[in-house]
Parts: sequence; structure tokens; C-alpha cells
Amino acid sequence: MSKSMIAKPDTGPASPARRRRRQADRREESRERILDAAEALFAGAGFEAVSMRQIATESGVDTALIHYYFGTKAGVIDAVLERRADMVNARRTASLDAYAREHAGKMTGPGLVRAYLEPTFSFILDGTPGHRHYGSVIARLNSAPIPAEIGHDSSPFDAVTQRFVELLREVRPDCSLADLYWFYHMMSGAITLSLAQTGRIDHLSGGLCNSADAATILERMCEIFGQGIEALPPTMADGENP
Repeated sequence: MSKSMIAKPDTGPASPARRRRRQADRREESRERILDAAEALFAGAGFEAVSMRQIATESGVDTALIHYYFGTKAGVIDAVLERRADMVNARRTASLDAYAREHAGKMTGPGLVRAYLEPTFSFILDGTPGHRHYGSVIARLNSAPIPAEIGHDSSPFDAVTQRFVELLREVRPDCSLADLYWFYHMMSGAITLSLAQTGRIDHLSGGLCNSADAATILERMCEIFGQGIEALPPTMADGENP
């Protein structure tokens, strides 16, 4: 083969389209690095204890770049929450919809509770540090008043929570809507405490229980809350529509 036929590397200037792709890739890379750092810091210390400077130092970028991408620290936490929320919501919604479809007219409380909890804990059982950090961030935000700096009390998980309560109402139409929300509130508290992995149950049980054992926690919660929804007494208020 002659030398003239050997392909030579393209050393010429990159096309405008390629330069734009490279710039977009670098921006996305920087943005993800910032969110990874913020997620880990928020998981360890909480929203209010973490500064923009700490996020900048941990992610290896200038503070000005964080302000450029997210505006404020509230913008950072919103982006942290939204980044994985779609995945969590998609898993929960798919699980609830599949259960409702496959058990139409014969859903049970235990089955519905499991359909909600399994995708919740499978996210943590995936085992990636980012997923565990995300769980800790959610636990911290759920267990304290919304910081004034965030300025809103809505959650990216509200829609799937409402879907769960709607299905609970199909299973227990004899219960008041308020009691079903209280049921979710109690179950959400158990989820939050479990995601926080405080180690307290480890100490209290003398090592019999492990707060990091997500698989066992899932099974225990399915048993306890599955039986709990079945055991709720009929409380439909007079005049309330089922």
C-alpha cells in the first residue's frame, strides 16, 4: 500500500458543530460534577450547613460557575432533587400501575404497599454512592421544616404520592381520606428514617438490627405497613364521598 493511500488523522480545525458539541459536553460534565459534589455535601451536613464555596471546592470549579448554572444554593438543591427524581418517580409509577392493572378489582393493602415500597428501596439497593447520597438528602429534607431559602414546600414526588393515596382509597374506601393521608405520613416517616441510616436502631438492638440493611428494612416495612393498612378501622365521616 502506498503512503499516499494511508489515512492521515484529521488535524485541521474542528467544525463549528463539533466545537459546539465539545462545549456542550464540557458544560454538562461541569454541571454533573457540581451536582455530585453538592449531593454528597448535602447528604452529610444538610442544606443549611453547606456553603456555595464548599460546593465549588469539592467540585473543583469556580463559585461563579455554580451561580451561572444554578443561580443560588436553592437552585442547586432543586437541581439535585430533580436530577434523580424522574428515575425514582418512573419506577414507582410503573410499579403502582402494573400492580393496579394486574390486580384490577382485587388489589390488597399489603400488595399495594409493596408495589410502592419496592421501587423506593431498589433505588438504594442499586448500591451506587450517588443513590445513597440522594436518599440521605431526601431524608434530611423530609425530616425538617423547609428552609426559608428554598422558598417552596412542593416536592417532585407529590404526583406519585397522590397516585398511591388514590389507590389506597380503592383498597380501603371505608376509610376517610384524612386517615389515608395519615397512613402515608406514618409510612413516609419510616422511609425517611430508614434512608437516613442514623445507626440508632443498631445501638438500641445491640447489633440485632442494621440500619444500612435496606433489603431487610424493605421486608419489615412491607409486613408492618401492609398489615397496618388492612387494620385501619372504618372511619368514613358522614357525608364524605368515597
